[in-house]
Amino acid sequence: MKKIQLPEYITGEYAVGTECFSITDNSRTELLGPKEGPRKIAVRVYYPTEKANIKGLEKADIFTERKKIALQKAYLVKVKDPAMLKADYYENVAPVENKKFPLIIYNHGYNAYVECNTFLCCLLASNGYVVASVGHAYEAVANEYEDGSFDVYDKHINKIMYDKGVIKAIRDQKKVLKAKGTPEELFEKFDVFQKQHCTYILKRLPQWAQDTMQAVNAIKEKYADRIDFSKGIGATGHSLGGATAYYLCHHEEDFVCGINIDGGVFGEYDGMIMRKPFLQICCEENYNVVTRALIHTEAPVQCEIFADMKHLGFTDAKFYVPLKSLAGKMPPLEMHERLSNLHLEFFEKNLKNR
Repeated sequence: MKKIQLPEYITGEYAVGTECFSITDNSRTELLGPKEGPRKIAVRVYYPTEKANIKGLEKADIFTERKKIALQKAYLVKVKDPAMLKADYYENVAPVENKKFPLIIYNHGYNAYVECNTFLCCLLASNGYVVASVGHAYEAVANEYEDGSFDVYDKHINKIMYDKGVIKAIRDQKKVLKAKGTPEELFEKFDVFQKQHCTYILKRLPQWAQDTMQAVNAIKEKYADRIDFSKGIGATGHSLGGATAYYLCHHEEDFVCGINIDGGVFGEYDGMIMRKPFLQICCEENYNVVTRALIHTEAPVQCEIFADMKHLGFTDAKFYVPLKSLAGKMPPLEMHERLSNLHLEFFEKNLKNR
């Protein structure tokens, strides 16, 4: 088996520590899976630590054995390479003393997982950010919680995802993706599509925002000694997680800037104006579903379009999914470098140096 070549992702002055915790939101009853009990949220935190603190320590697992099995079933691949099982981060090491760092929240995409952009999160942490990745119960491949419980993606969602059925949705989506016009005209076509086919997603988006704010509230209590909240919070995410970043920047004062990584900009924003800096990243074929992020704004907006890329390739899956039809033709190392540099440049300007 050909060995996977991974990027140099600890590029800053710090090593990276990691911790996991979970939240029980008693204000919401779970609507997915068995539809019982309160909503649970899983969180993995990546944070800067001194390089001296990790000497002699073993690298942490990216995911447990049961999460690895769930991932392999979902993506129909075998994740065997040790490089994809352990990252250059370390569990429960001491944070940097007497120094606070800005916070970035990462949200995964639908049927992805908390660690799906581990190398990006580690890179950001090594450059002086605390990054918290939020897991959404029954909408991720799998989530694990502090009480030992474990949930997997609710396949029933596939039957209710589209109002008029998946075949009709795919046909209409293709029309949207092939359309020509100005960003405003393309958004109008996408908006018609989402309101006709995607009311389920439109309802879930505020729930993901609530998951995120529950995580933020917990982080404010748990990590007050290591996060500089005076600068506000940055948001990023892939797919629906990227749409969640856009939603958070619109609706939550704590969030001061955001990045959407190839996510259709779902959501109802009639009459609303974006007033926070935003970066939209997408592959060429998905441009027509992201133009809402480029219009109706009074703040700086940037759009970076990636040629030779596919949706899944914006995550760590680009290193272990061999199908270019899913991950794109761009070399994975080049993809990681470009995605990372865009994040660093954006957050250095709009979050760290505010």
